[in-house]
Amino acid sequence: MSDEKERIYGKNLVCVCVDSYENKDIKGVIWTPYEEEAISFTNFYEMVLIMDKLYDNWDFPQRTTSYRTFGKKNRLDDYHNPNSIRKREPIRDVKSFKGKIATFLIQVKFRQYTSWQGQVLWNEGKKKIHFRSVLELLKLIDSVISMTE
Repeated sequence: MSDEKERIYGKNLVCVCVDSYENKDIKGVIWTPYEEEAISFTNFYEMVLIMDKLYDNWDFPQRTTSYRTFGKKNRLDDYHNPNSIRKREPIRDVKSFKGKIATFLIQVKFRQYTSWQGQVLWNEGKKKIHFRSVLELLKLIDSVISMTE
């Protein structure tokens, strides 16, 4: 296990702790190296939105495209945050947290083509897989949780 854990590292590494699974949806918390408290989420969609907002706030990994909207666009959303995590030190190591059902260490390396690319480590299964999109990441997480149910 320690070999796999050592191979997944990054300033933007987050730990997703899944605590419940019902109707093909998950609930749990996200631990980051920079926030004081865990961030709760109630479904896959909310998890993705929270993580995307974190990456925007951290300015890492940077978005390569601007989001489209039906409403009025806020031009400030396209500017990089001067509070980048590149200039900050982490306050904790997220590798020690555990979810009641499953635990995933997620490192998003790129946010290209209006999606994410990176790697995910399923802690309990000691398996690491690279993903090419948010949808693929969600399917990987769901495949593990469906197996353990």
